[in-house]
Amino acid sequence: MYPSKRMIQCKYKHLFFINFLLFFLFITHCNGQDLRHPEAYSSQYDIAYQQPYPKRWFLIDSIRSNLFTHLKSQEGYLFRIAVAELAAKQHNDDKALLIAQLAKMDYLQRSSKVDLRTFEDWYKSSLEEADRVDFAEIKAALTFLYAVNLRLNYQQDVLSLYFLNKAIEYSNRLKEGNSTQKGLLLSGVTRIFYQFDDFANAVRYGKEVEKYNINQVEKFLTLDIVGVSYLKLKNYDSAQIYVDKSLRMFHQDFAKEDDKKVWYGILMGNKAHILKGLGNLTSAIQHYRIGIEETSKHNLLDNTCRFAIGLADLYLAQNNITEASKLISLAKQATYSQGNESDHLQLHQLLSNYYKEVGNMSLVVFHKDSTQYWTEILEKRRGKNVQIQADLKLETERRRNAEMTLDENIRQQEINRIITIVIILLVTGIAFVWILRQRLVMKVKEKELKIQQQEAEKQVLIEQEKAKREQLLAQLKLEEFTNIIVAKNKQIEMLEAENDRGKNDTSIRQLQSNSLLTEEQWISFKLLFEQVHIGYLTRLKEKIPGISPAEIRFMALAKLKLDSKEMASSLGVSPNAVRNVWFRLRKKIDLSEDATWNDFADTI
Repeated sequence: MYPSKRMIQCKYKHLFFINFLLFFLFITHCNGQDLRHPEAYSSQYDIAYQQPYPKRWFLIDSIRSNLFTHLKSQEGYLFRIAVAELAAKQHNDDKALLIAQLAKMDYLQRSSKVDLRTFEDWYKSSLEEADRVDFAEIKAALTFLYAVNLRLNYQQDVLSLYFLNKAIEYSNRLKEGNSTQKGLLLSGVTRIFYQFDDFANAVRYGKEVEKYNINQVEKFLTLDIVGVSYLKLKNYDSAQIYVDKSLRMFHQDFAKEDDKKVWYGILMGNKAHILKGLGNLTSAIQHYRIGIEETSKHNLLDNTCRFAIGLADLYLAQNNITEASKLISLAKQATYSQGNESDHLQLHQLLSNYYKEVGNMSLVVFHKDSTQYWTEILEKRRGKNVQIQADLKLETERRRNAEMTLDENIRQQEINRIITIVIILLVTGIAFVWILRQRLVMKVKEKELKIQQQEAEKQVLIEQEKAKREQLLAQLKLEEFTNIIVAKNKQIEMLEAENDRGKNDTSIRQLQSNSLLTEEQWISFKLLFEQVHIGYLTRLKEKIPGISPAEIRFMALAKLKLDSKEMASSLGVSPNAVRNVWFRLRKKIDLSEDATWNDFADTI
C-alpha cells in the first residue's frame, strides 16, 4: 500500500541530537571498513551503554540502523550486527546480545527464508534466555517477529494469529516506561490484522498507537490503516476522521519530501471512497482525480486501479457514459498489472455494468462470468479466513489447556515438593526429637547410674568404714585379750616373787591353770582374730595341711606376738607344753631349731 520503510532516513526525529551524532559517526567511520574485524567499531555503541533500559534499547537500534548504511550486502548487514553483538559482550550485557540476535533473525527472515525447525528452536531458546536475564520487554518483539514470519514465510496462518495475540499479551504486560517499544509493536500488529482482513482488530490496535511516542512515519502509516479499515467496515464517518488526521499529518511532516508525495495521492483517493459512501459525489470526483493522477504518476497502480474503478462506477451511476469510458482503459490496465482479487472483482462488476449501458451484451455475459469467478475466489478467501478464525479458537483453546495442564503439573510438582519438604522436615523433626529424647534418656540414665555409682561408692565407704571400725574394735579386743594375758603373767610373777613359794603355791597353780580360751571364748576370739588378720588362719591351713586345732591356737597367739609363757597362760597349760607343741610343729614343717613362733607366724 505504501513504499517500504527502507525509504525512511531518520527513524526518531524527535531526538534530533542523537541522529546528528549518529550521522557524524557514520561519516567518520563508514569508509573502508574491514569486515573481518568488527572489534574495531564496537566502541561506537559506548554511548548507548551509558543509558539504562529501555532507553538503551532504543539507542542500540538507532546506532545499528544508522551506521554503515552503505553496506547493502548480506555480509555487510551481518557485519553491522556482529559489531552490535561484540559491543554487548564487551559490556557484559546479555539483554543487548538478545536485541542483536533479534535483529539478525529479522534480517535473515527477510533476506533468506530460515528453516522452520531452526526458526522454532531460535524462538523457544530466545524466550528462555529472556526469562533468564529478566528481559520481559523483548518477549513481545520476539513473539511478533515469530508470528509475522509464520505467515509470510511458512503460510501457517492459524499459528501466526495465535502468536500475534500472544505478542499482544506480552505487550500488555509492559510497563509505561516501555511506551516506544509497545507503540511500535501495536503498529506492526495493526498491519498484520489488516492483512488478515480482520479490520475490527486493525482498528482496535491501530487507534491505540496514537497515544504512544513513536516516530511519525510509523504513526502516519498506522492512522491510514485505521482509516482504510473503517472504510472496509463501511463506517464512513470514522473513516473520514482518520483520513483527515492522516492528511493533516502529511501536510505537516511529509509534504516537502519527494519520496513521500505519493502518499498524498493515496490519501486523496481513500477520501474519495469515503465521500462517495457519504453521498458527497461532487467532492468525491475531485478527490478521485487527484488520487488517480498522483498514484499513476508514481506507478502505484494497485491504488490507481481502485480509484479509477471507483470514479468510473460513480460516473455510471450518474449516467455519464462519456467520462466513464475514459477511465475504463486505465482501470483495466492498472488492475491487470497490480490489482488484487478484490480489485479484479470490482473491475468486472464495473465492466459488466458499463457494457450493459453501451449495449454490448456478449461482453456483459463475459464480465458477469468473470464476476462470478472472482466472487467465488473471494468467497473461498473469506471462507479460509473464517476457517482460520475457527482453527485459531481451537488452537488457542488447545494451547490454553496445554498451558493450564503445564501450570497444573508445575503447581502439583510444587505441591509435591512442598509436601516432600514438609515430610522431610517432619521426619527430621521427629528424628531430632527422638535423638533429643534419647540423649535426655541417656543423660537421665547416666545421672541415675552416676547416682547409683555414688550410692555404691558411698555404701562401699560406709562398709569400709564399718569394716575399719569393726577391725579396730577387734584389734582393741585382741589387744585387751593380750593385755589380760600380760597382766595375768605379771600377777603370777609378782606372787612368785613376793610370797613364799610353799605358802602361795596353790594360788599360783590355780592362776596358771585358769584358761582364758575356753571353747566358747575361742569361737569369739577366732572371729575377732579373722577380722584383724584376714585370711591368716586359711593360709595357715593351706601351708600346713595336717595342723591340729591346738597348733592353730598356738599359731594365732604367736601372730599376736605372745611369748611361750603368755601362750601357756592364755591356754591354761605349762610353758613346757607350749615348747612341746612348737617342737612337733617345727618337725612337721621342717624348720630349723633356732626358728621361733613369731618368725614363723610372720611368714604366713
